[in-house]
Amino acid sequence: MIKHEEFNINDQVTDYRKFIRVLPNEIDALSSLAENVELFGEEVSWDCAVVMQVNLVLEELIVNVIEYGYPDGRTGAIDVLIETNTKEIIIHITDDGDAFDPFQSESPDLTLELEDRPIGGLGIYLVKSYMHAYDYSYAKNHNVVTLTKKLLE
Repeated sequence: MIKHEEFNINDQVTDYRKFIRVLPNEIDALSSLAENVELFGEEVSWDCAVVMQVNLVLEELIVNVIEYGYPDGRTGAIDVLIETNTKEIIIHITDDGDAFDPFQSESPDLTLELEDRPIGGLGIYLVKSYMHAYDYSYAKNHNVVTLTKKLLE
């Protein structure tokens, strides 16, 4: 299990909740994660659009981790921590794969016709669009992606 330094996203907020899952680096793990995020979203009163956005972001980033972080096929772990209150959601995705910054890819040119666009890049574009902030770091042999989404009150 990958360890996180845990903290409250806002010490003044009493409605703080968190969601933690450790996944194998296997595509099959995504459906269970999506179901669990949907249940968590219901518990914390996210609207359907927020649940869909969080699930899409997680799927895009975790698929990238699986595809690029373990090119030799080794077994690995992907740790998902979601912290939330009524004001924001903070998502941490930590993995023990090879260093890979998903935010270094260029945004796709959406002015091109669909058949003229190169494959790839749209998922990270959506991540950047749905989240208010995103960050990548590589420390102690782990990739760490941190995302923030502000919630409307």
